[in-house]
Amino acid sequence: MKKNINKNIFYALDIGSRKMTLAAAAPNDSGALSPVLIETQKSVGIFKGVVNDLASLSDAVSQLFKKMETRLGAKASHVALSINGNYINARHSQAAVALSDRGTRSITRRDIEKLNAQARTLGLELDEQLLHEYPQGYSIDRHNKTLNPMGLHGRRFEVDMLLVCANTGYVENIARAVEQAGLDVANVVFSGVAASEAVLSDEKKEKGVILVDIGDALTSVLIFKDGVVRKVSVLSFGGKNLSEIIANYCSVPLETADNIKETSLEVGHDIPETEEVMIKTEYAYKPVKKQDLSRVCQPEIDRFIAMLRGTIFESKDMNFSAMPVVVIGGLSQLEGLLEKMERDLGLSVNMGLAKGLGDISPTKASAYASALGLLYLRKDYHLGAALKLRCQGKNKLARALDYVTNLYQDYF
Repeated sequence: MKKNINKNIFYALDIGSRKMTLAAAAPNDSGALSPVLIETQKSVGIFKGVVNDLASLSDAVSQLFKKMETRLGAKASHVALSINGNYINARHSQAAVALSDRGTRSITRRDIEKLNAQARTLGLELDEQLLHEYPQGYSIDRHNKTLNPMGLHGRRFEVDMLLVCANTGYVENIARAVEQAGLDVANVVFSGVAASEAVLSDEKKEKGVILVDIGDALTSVLIFKDGVVRKVSVLSFGGKNLSEIIANYCSVPLETADNIKETSLEVGHDIPETEEVMIKTEYAYKPVKKQDLSRVCQPEIDRFIAMLRGTIFESKDMNFSAMPVVVIGGLSQLEGLLEKMERDLGLSVNMGLAKGLGDISPTKASAYASALGLLYLRKDYHLGAALKLRCQGKNKLARALDYVTNLYQDYF
């Protein structure tokens, strides 16, 4: 039977190096997305965000959507996409415009849009695609920064903008794989930003919080303050680093090492010497002490925390002492890791909890944080686009007044 396309269902696809996660839901009567359905599929044809086999990646995406479509009884047409990789870059871009040649005038929304557009133009490279932009503050006549300059008077208008961008070719390759699976890509989001929507409240973002998303190959770090993303970094560390160390030490396949890491690896110095784990080799089982597993992985964990510390405390103009660290991803459940991070960083460290997945506990749901948060963003994006279309449909007189007002403010 041919499935009908249900345009009321939102789809969000998070593509990682180890697995891809598809979340789907339709708004209920109150507008909330419920229930949320999750399907996962092993990632193939991609590593650290770079596509190395387009056909394999497209086939995997197609299989994942077929499983979801079978559950929903509806065919998907559009999907939001979250990505991560070494090609993700974040940088500041400054721009300035003169509001008036003589005297001062009030700042309008048009002024803000023009200034932001200039910051984007100056900050982006030719081979980059903009994913997100976060104004860090606006200055009027070089006075103190504000996040809301609307209506203020001045002569010179400046902005400091944080741009999160990605190599256009890499993004297009991932999007092409999804499109070859029969889907249109509605929007592309950095996975760290998507995850923050699922695990961080607006209150935490306002007070200040550090989100650490440990993936299989890479770790994303986002710092929030005053409700705004203040810093974005991608670190070359993931769960696979520890799996490779275990595989070499125990002489086992990487898949077996993954299982050992998830079930038997602990971080800490108080592991009883007698505790062992039985490891299946090619010919027999052999015992390995948990202390030895911890010891061989310790240098890599120390390296990760040192990178994290350098990333967090690199900014001297921010007070991190009261900022908690929220950790998500597979390694967030590694026994002893959060306690060690707390000791070494000197900050409060907690596991992130993602809500909204029904019977799935918030702890386990954090593994799907990027897909879940992306689903929320997809709904907001859809509603925002609809609102913009409604605003554009206002009467001709209102549009003419807007045009005359903007023209007057540009020249007088």
